[in-house]
Amino acid sequence: MLRKCIIGFTLVSAVIWGCALAVYFLYWPKVQQRNAALVAHILEEGATAYKKDYDVYPSGSDVEIVASLLGQNTRNKSYLRPEFGKFLDENGSVSDSWKRPFRFDSQSDGGFKLRSAGPNGLFDDADDLTSANAID
Repeated sequence: MLRKCIIGFTLVSAVIWGCALAVYFLYWPKVQQRNAALVAHILEEGATAYKKDYDVYPSGSDVEIVASLLGQNTRNKSYLRPEFGKFLDENGSVSDSWKRPFRFDSQSDGGFKLRSAGPNGLFDDADDLTSANAID
């Protein structure tokens, strides 16, 4: 009887462990990608709101742009929720889901698009993520 319980427990444990691995390897990468795209989208929306108040997009380095959006501006107004700070590294740069900095791509209208290098960490290839991926 004890042997059957041990075998049953071992099988149940193996099934649970297998399901957890499947979720981790199949679902978690999609969560990371979606998260990176949403961070880009939130920052771009904050920059658009900033432009409505100042008639220009925030400018400067990546760190200065983020600081302006977080309230370090002449109005002391934050264009991002305070929780956005969890996406910043120790230097104040915005990090993607893989703890790598986003790249700020300048646009002709003075704005910017944020780009994550994606899971492979290399920019300008098929797995890059932008705010457009948040809408998909």
